Amino acid sequence: MGVIEAILAFIGLVAVVIVVIALLSDDESPLPPAEDAAAPYREGLHAAIRMQRVAQDLEQQIYAEAARQMDGQAGAEPARRP
Repeated sequence: MGVIEAILAFIGLVAVVIVVIALLSDDESPLPPAEDAAAPYREGLHAAIRMQRVAQDLEQQIYAEAARQMDGQAGAEPARRP
């Protein structure tokens, strides 16, 4: 039983030494920045928002033109029937 405990303690000590060496070593180059996976979706969302704003502007223009035409027709004299 004592031999097994000694082997397990040795394995644990080796693992701790490896972790400490890995943390203290500055030889590793930093990892390249990760690619932004959400960028295409974000760009699509921004495009959809721009399209929605254009559609709202167009709708306002259509209503303004319809109101202008209704005002023009209301001011005109009705056609006389013979």
